[in-house]
Amino acid sequence: MKIKIDFVTNSSSTAYMIYNTSKETRTLVDFALENIHLLNDFLEEYDYYKDEPRYQPGPFLESAARRNEEFLPGVGYYCVFGDEQMNVIGTVYDYILRDGGHSKNFTWKFEESLR
Repeated sequence: MKIKIDFVTNSSSTAYMIYNTSKETRTLVDFALENIHLLNDFLEEYDYYKDEPRYQPGPFLESAARRNEEFLPGVGYYCVFGDEQMNVIGTVYDYILRDGGHSKNFTWKFEESLR
């Protein structure tokens, strides 16, 4: 029997285009608040995270605030999210934005997988 003793990772990143469809400057926190249901969708699909305190709305929004991203009105932004970023927003959005979508002030679509 062979045993692997070095570090093995399943890290990934995914790039998305996120468009601010409103007439005002918005932030990643605005996106996260407006689409808080995406966190719930993630926790339903990946239920082994549901009991981790950092995957609750407060820490999730704090993770978005630390990225400090602004979206100007009518502009699309290339955003990369990944679990190797070791933050909640990266892990959640890496997986849950893949189908694309829209909300009141935003539209997003899958751009590419980065491995």
